[in-house]
Amino acid sequence: MSRKAWIIFLSLQAAGIIFSLASRYTLGPSPLISGIGVGLLVSGNLLLFPGSLVGLIVIQKVLFHSGLSVDSLSLLGILVAVAANLAIWLVWARLYRSA
Repeated sequence: MSRKAWIIFLSLQAAGIIFSLASRYTLGPSPLISGIGVGLLVSGNLLLFPGSLVGLIVIQKVLFHSGLSVDSLSLLGILVAVAANLAIWLVWARLYRSA
């Protein structure tokens, strides 16, 4: 992949990670109270999108009953989402170059 494609990928993933992590500290006692927290959470999930679905499935089916804390599960979900997005990004780049 070109340098420009890597910069785009990394900036989207970094923004998604930052928004997802920042939403935890802005949600307050109830997510419905803080519109900023909900907006950051939704934006972060959309930026991490196809990988966030894979992360959700992995966390729910494999790691949910592992005894890890909610914060640990959340961070693992973000890591799985970025890894899945990288795999999808590389597959699309290879298909684009071969077309």
